[in-house]
Amino acid sequence: MERRSGFGICSLDGSLICIESDFERNSQVLDSLEDTLEGQNSSERCIVEHSDENTRQMYAKESLTPACDITDEEDKITPPVENRKNNLVNYSTTPRFLLKYCQFIEKHLCISFAATLGLHTSIVLTTILLIVKSYNVFPISFQDLPLVLYNDTSHTQDLAWRYAMHYKNKVIHPIFGLKPRKQLSETLELIFEGDDIFSEMKMRLLNETESKLFYRQDYQAKFCYPSVQNDCEKPISVLRLFDGTYTDVDRVFNSGSFKNASSIICKAVKNNKTRVFLLPLLEKDYDPCDANQISSRTRLFMLSSWKSKEHYNENKYREYLVFKIQNEIKRIQDEILDGHMSVYYYSIKMYLYDVYQEAFRNMKLAIGSFLFIYIFMWFQTKSFWITFFGILSIFTSFLLTNLIYRFVLQYRYFGFFHIISVFIILGIGADDIFIFYDTWILSKHTRYPSKAHSLADCYLKAAKTTFVTSLTTMSAFFVSAPSPLLPVASFGIFTGMLVGVNFLFDLTCFPIVILFHSEVITPCFDRLIPCSRKTLSVRTESQDRLITSNQNRTSCDSNNGSQDMTYHQLQLQDKVNEENETKIDTVKHTENKNKVVWFLENKFYNFMIWKPVRIVIPLIFLVITAFFTYSATTLEADSSQVKVYRESNNYAKAIERHFSGFQQNYDDSYNRLHLTWGMKPQNMESCDWKSGDSCKGQSEIDERFDMSSSEAQISLMNLCRRLENFTDEEITSYGIKRNPVTNKPEISCFMSALYKFIQNTGYLENIPFPFTKESVVPFMRRNFQIYNISSVPVNFNRYFEILVSYWLSNGYTHTLTEDFLTYHRLIGEITIPGVTQRFNRSSFIGTYGTRLRVVAIEINTTFMFQNLGYREGKPIYHLWEKFIQQEVSKMPSSMKSGFQSTQESWHWIKIQETLVKSAVRGVVIGISLAFPILTITTLNVVIGFLATICITMITVVVVGLIPLIGWKLGVLESINLSLIVGLSVDYVVHFAEAYRTSPFIHRKDRVKSMLEGMGLSVLSGAITTFGAAVFMLFAEIQFSYQFGIFVMCTIGTSFLFSFVLFPAFMASWGPEGNTGSITAIVKAMKLKCQRKPKYMRVNCDETYDSDIELLS
Repeated sequence: MERRSGFGICSLDGSLICIESDFERNSQVLDSLEDTLEGQNSSERCIVEHSDENTRQMYAKESLTPACDITDEEDKITPPVENRKNNLVNYSTTPRFLLKYCQFIEKHLCISFAATLGLHTSIVLTTILLIVKSYNVFPISFQDLPLVLYNDTSHTQDLAWRYAMHYKNKVIHPIFGLKPRKQLSETLELIFEGDDIFSEMKMRLLNETESKLFYRQDYQAKFCYPSVQNDCEKPISVLRLFDGTYTDVDRVFNSGSFKNASSIICKAVKNNKTRVFLLPLLEKDYDPCDANQISSRTRLFMLSSWKSKEHYNENKYREYLVFKIQNEIKRIQDEILDGHMSVYYYSIKMYLYDVYQEAFRNMKLAIGSFLFIYIFMWFQTKSFWITFFGILSIFTSFLLTNLIYRFVLQYRYFGFFHIISVFIILGIGADDIFIFYDTWILSKHTRYPSKAHSLADCYLKAAKTTFVTSLTTMSAFFVSAPSPLLPVASFGIFTGMLVGVNFLFDLTCFPIVILFHSEVITPCFDRLIPCSRKTLSVRTESQDRLITSNQNRTSCDSNNGSQDMTYHQLQLQDKVNEENETKIDTVKHTENKNKVVWFLENKFYNFMIWKPVRIVIPLIFLVITAFFTYSATTLEADSSQVKVYRESNNYAKAIERHFSGFQQNYDDSYNRLHLTWGMKPQNMESCDWKSGDSCKGQSEIDERFDMSSSEAQISLMNLCRRLENFTDEEITSYGIKRNPVTNKPEISCFMSALYKFIQNTGYLENIPFPFTKESVVPFMRRNFQIYNISSVPVNFNRYFEILVSYWLSNGYTHTLTEDFLTYHRLIGEITIPGVTQRFNRSSFIGTYGTRLRVVAIEINTTFMFQNLGYREGKPIYHLWEKFIQQEVSKMPSSMKSGFQSTQESWHWIKIQETLVKSAVRGVVIGISLAFPILTITTLNVVIGFLATICITMITVVVVGLIPLIGWKLGVLESINLSLIVGLSVDYVVHFAEAYRTSPFIHRKDRVKSMLEGMGLSVLSGAITTFGAAVFMLFAEIQFSYQFGIFVMCTIGTSFLFSFVLFPAFMASWGPEGNTGSITAIVKAMKLKCQRKPKYMRVNCDETYDSDIELLS
């Protein structure tokens, strides 16, 4: 009887037919040690897929005895699903183009390396050449953070009012007898702190400090601010109450003694002439008249100017402040104050200079990160060559990204955030290098036909893992790209491109460097230093189990199939034995196995698979996540302005105390709100939002604006009366400031002031309101010495402006009045060609016949731009928006252009809102993208789902850390939140991919293989990223310092969750075999859709002709 050899397909439609082909024979040789993807036993074992129970019974009755028993149960031994992952490489899965590419590299290794080196060199030389040719390669902007929403109405309306008075043919009303003083160049603010600051000893120290600075010879000769008497203006401080400056107010202010300083300060507070001067110098909530209170804070202001504009030099003046005055202050702090008091100083020019210098100091910290990563990478790879080119790849990827960013995308802004990207790419780039290098080292334990095959396999494994991590990190950064804020958008685009370029560099260049090192550098080094390396080989525990498994299976097949074996089967068995010998020979590692790897695959693994641990760990992490979820709900938007310096820095302390440490400020830090007519929102089309330079846009006037009609004047007067008669509740809700003397709301409405002026002036009181042609012409006739009524055109209708000009110039006497000081900056007049008249008669001089170009109502508010929060500020903004819209709707068409605005306040609220939305969007998009990306890349729904849960928990914990640290949702926090998913996904993805590609079926074996194969790479990547972030803690710039803490928290949390929680997840619920496999699901769906006859698979070697006849 003839036996049929080969693998057969047996039809169950009434006859048994064995179909055999050469392709199937060849496939059996290649797959003899592999399980099928559907989780069956290996193909050399006897497998029958039963389509129904009748077939099973038929075989039982006939007592067919194949080489092994027919079974549909899982094998007792746990063989690997894909042995090629350890030793046998299925070259059919390697893309042909990749193999060809690697063969080219192997054949032309020196040329490939020269091309790689040339690429790096060309990028560096191109950057240097552009710098030499004076191109602005790095458009550095460290002195400003351009957080601007260019097209937001709050910003365009603010700019429209801010530049409303900047126009040609503007009417100027001069004031006689007012001598202009020299321009104030700079104010140096010194803030003193100490116990009982107004004690006699502290006042003497304060006086000595002031004298040391004020009486410097260079200050007196070149930079002091001239007083009315043309000598140097003394500093503004409480010392003026003791040196006779205010003797004309009270003789007590010339005592010269500091014994009873508090009582003298109390008198000054009660006197209206000294109160305004003194309040900005007193600590907030301090009452000098209360004997039970003591003050711990005061300040002084030194005023600076220059003798003449011809001799003024900006650079010399800045150097004088920085190198002389600043050093003198530090010397005073150490030698005179000597611990009795602390002094904090602030000057705009000092501040900007130091910010610029500090930014470069922060860039030097990147060198420290480079050195740390270089040393650690050298320690891990034990190769100076590989480490050098790895760091060079990171450096050149940064330069290439900058060239694309600057000259292709045409961005002209490089700020603080871009410096942070250097630290980010150091960690990410080192992580990618570790993955490629470790994959190459592992490939040495597999026998390949050539180096090209080895390199191709290394490409295929490492590129996939690094691609997933790079893709998710890039996506997290690119989420910030649509932001309308330049620093946020440019940082997201730049860093996202940087991650992508670095990945491409690692993909194309670094493997060439590794191969060149292996084939050229190492042999040369070994020839120069004989016996430099000795390698002993042993097998790992998992590989021993793998070999034993294959030996047992081979023994089973040999024993059961020893009878009646054909020549073809003997050939097949020889090939199987040869492959087994190859496996045993090639599964060797170095004897001195890394201790970390040994710990992970033994101690740590045994701990993680212990059942109580697998139950307790998820519960502990669930409780932790719940706690941080609650903490995350307490996160608030940051109402304060962007802080450039850390809280411990001198400038940070000085700025914080300037705005919140004193009762008042001379610069009137409370915001003013303006209701404006005559202007359109600023046209910002000419602004380049890719540039960090500030842009004011172009002003556009409203040609329809006209106040001459009765309806317009009445509607505006009604609005003024409505504001002035606000209830107490409305004053509070609208945030209107009250006058401390009259307790009335501080509202400056020119219509009310003009009407009051006319009513209180005897010869004007008979001019009725509204002021139209009928009421103004008689007034012009009575004042013929000013107005030439015959020269007024017949169609002239600007009679309202006639009275406005008369009022502002105080009857054209041009003497200073309170109305002029208040309203001349709220009213803009423009001359009319051929109509406007200028006169100069005896004591009268001026202009009439003008047109109102812009008018505004000014309202002092109780909120400050520096600390107006998003939550409390937004309701006030909406109240004013609703108010102005309702009032404008009642006005005639000539007044429909009215809008309300504040300088920066409303804009800052919109910025905070944008940052909050950006942060939420970043987190949501990041987590939403994580699941599909992880599912697609791992080709397993279960792995993708468990990894996404882990990443979500990491994100929640890091968000919850922000309020616990004491931070609020500001600019940097918003960027950080959008990066959480990108930074936390790396380690989980590495483990997920290692679990998927594990050569074992059962989850516990896969977990062990996962920890053994990827644990060290993940640990190395975490150390490099964490170590790079540590250097940012030494920065004085708040951005760098805070980002360093954030990266450390994110990396630490991600490492903890990926090393503890994720293995616990996989040990408990990780998929076994093909559970959750997308490939298996797709195949099953295809088989279901294909309506073919039912087949069963048998080993035709064990089927005899008589059996076929019997079955038929």
